[in-house]
Amino acid sequence: MSRDEEIVLRDVSNAGLVVSDRIARDAATHLDLEESLEVARYASHPYSAHPKEWPPLVEMLDTWELPPVLIERYGAAGGEGTALCGIFPEIRRAWATVDNSLFLWRFDKWDGQCPEYSGEEQAICAVGLARSKPGVCCTGRGDGTDPYAEVSLQPLPEYTIPSDGVTMTCVACTSKGQIFLAGRDGHVYEVQYTTGSGWNKRCRKICLTAGLGSLVSRWVIPNVFRFGTVDPIVEMIVDNERHILYARTEEMKVQVFDLGASGGGSLKKVAEERNIINQRDSQYGGRQPAGSRAASRTGKISIVAITPLSTVESKWLHLVAILSDGRRMYLSTSSSGGNNGSLGGFGRLNHPHQRPSCLKVVTTRPPPPLSVGAGVNFGSLAGRSQSEDLSLKVETAYYSSGTAVFSDSSPPTMSSLLIVNRDASTQSSQIGGLVMSGRSSRALRETVSSLPVEGRMLFVADVLPLPETAEIVQSLYSDLELCGFEDSGESCEKAATKLWARGDLATQHILPRKKVVVFSTMGMMDVVFNRPVDILQKLLESNTTRSVVEDFFNRLGAGEAAAMCLMLAARIVHTENPISNSVSRKLLKHLRIQDWLECHNLKAVMH
Repeated sequence: MSRDEEIVLRDVSNAGLVVSDRIARDAATHLDLEESLEVARYASHPYSAHPKEWPPLVEMLDTWELPPVLIERYGAAGGEGTALCGIFPEIRRAWATVDNSLFLWRFDKWDGQCPEYSGEEQAICAVGLARSKPGVCCTGRGDGTDPYAEVSLQPLPEYTIPSDGVTMTCVACTSKGQIFLAGRDGHVYEVQYTTGSGWNKRCRKICLTAGLGSLVSRWVIPNVFRFGTVDPIVEMIVDNERHILYARTEEMKVQVFDLGASGGGSLKKVAEERNIINQRDSQYGGRQPAGSRAASRTGKISIVAITPLSTVESKWLHLVAILSDGRRMYLSTSSSGGNNGSLGGFGRLNHPHQRPSCLKVVTTRPPPPLSVGAGVNFGSLAGRSQSEDLSLKVETAYYSSGTAVFSDSSPPTMSSLLIVNRDASTQSSQIGGLVMSGRSSRALRETVSSLPVEGRMLFVADVLPLPETAEIVQSLYSDLELCGFEDSGESCEKAATKLWARGDLATQHILPRKKVVVFSTMGMMDVVFNRPVDILQKLLESNTTRSVVEDFFNRLGAGEAAAMCLMLAARIVHTENPISNSVSRKLLKHLRIQDWLECHNLKAVMH
């Protein structure tokens, strides 16, 4: 190695140490969601509206119809029979079933292919995507040009097992290859599979939740002849970081199952909460908040979705349940959590081997306002009464990395998507302390956006970053225990999406815009979330007045404004739209970015 190469290698190594140290410092200052929610109880209102003078925060990037062959088959069935749908973001495919046929097609771009698979006579009642256990199935890669280009389904007769008269309602799979099924009989089953060496069967189904008496009764009297009241499981999800399985039943019971400290142990039921909705928040000292009491008067409230929270978002809150009135209930599985919202009560939950022991509500987030288009100013809810704010009718919902999507059916004319994500102006105050100070700067405040949609929302999923982008992110954050890369066993693409929970300001230099794909009864929609740097780019590309740009800078703070200007001027930002030369000229001439940097002692950033 020449001397010049040694110098370059040394400089690169030193730069890497500086970047790693800066990332660690920045991650250490990130507020836990529990603390932000606790402080938000004292805020005037937890929601704000996006300024009308700015480009939209949420945009409908593209829409497309369902595949013609699927529409034809569904029409031929006369709208009757069994029909399911969903999205597999790991392979960028959407799927739908009509009776015994499964259709699979690419959701990010239409390639004209929508193969149909119909190998069985019985109607399909549940579909899942599993990563197989090591050594059981062969794995392969394409030519590297498009990792999602080709997907095919291969029947495996050796891995076919009978359901013994039980209709399965949903499938949940762990990152370690375990496959769990939920039955309409209220039980949880595991599909155990091997290579089939020796005398062992290659595949078998085991009921994990039935006792000895139930097993004997089932052997004597088959399920088809049992007429007792059952509570079917309608949703089942896995927390791959904490190795916990959650199940939600038709009667709104929530069950907690422990998969062991490493995630490979036998399933153990540790808690079942039958009255989550009416359970009082521990941080409210045994009383329900006013918003909860007002919402309870609107009618029977139900749970529409449950989602595990990543450790990036919270160490002490483990699950969020979204209710039909728009409230979000944040729950913990540890008995040591929830000492009136104080962080001291959660100290023991930070231990990596802490296992779940219960399920309790820690705090409840009030529902977002019904209307965000008129009468709502930035940071306030002018012109809206409390009863109007709490009149949502949520049919389906989705939550991921700090972003919530509600399908609201309360307007009489057209359904809409109500989208809630973190307010970037409060994030800038937490990072630099430039906008607000004290308790209000730590309170969780969210921006509410609304998109009109045709039809009903059926399913939502994140569009995962490309593998090369995710690998870069993982290399930067893999040494930090705070970011959940070390023990979840998930793909780097899926793990990278957890960083979105830290907010756009902390990730917009390394992650692309957040995208979700929405599956509705009328087709599919690609929804994109503009980061602050995207909004700034759009402001500079349009004929926006200087006062609007200055207002944007004032809200985000001098430090963040300078950083975004530098990102755009140097073209070092993930963006689908090329940064024009006019934007760079405006940054240097119209906005006088050099003077801005010198006034705030930030010129060193450019060296």
